[in-house]
Amino acid sequence: MDHEYNVQTVLESNAVSYAANDPCHLPAAATGAVGLRQFRISKRESQAIFWARFGVTQSSGSRFETGLGVPPPVAILVKLYVNGKLSDGDLLD
Repeated sequence: MDHEYNVQTVLESNAVSYAANDPCHLPAAATGAVGLRQFRISKRESQAIFWARFGVTQSSGSRFETGLGVPPPVAILVKLYVNGKLSDGDLLD
C-alpha cells in the first residue's frame, strides 16, 4: 500500500505521540511552528539546495513545505538528516 504523509503529520512530535518505531516522526528541532520550511531557512538554504539532498525537486519541496503529502522514503531521509544520523556527505555523493 502506497502511503503519503501530510507534512504536519510528519512534523508533529511530542512525548505523548512519539512512537519509536514510526520512521516519519521528526524531532522537536523541526516540529510545530518551526517546521520544515523554518528548518531549511535556519540553514540558509534555498528550496532547490535543501531538497536536492533528498532527491526532491524544488517544486516538490515547496509543496511539502505547504502541506502536501511527503512520500515515506523522503520523510525517513529528512528525519535521519534532522536527527544527525545522515550528513550531507551521505546524501550528496
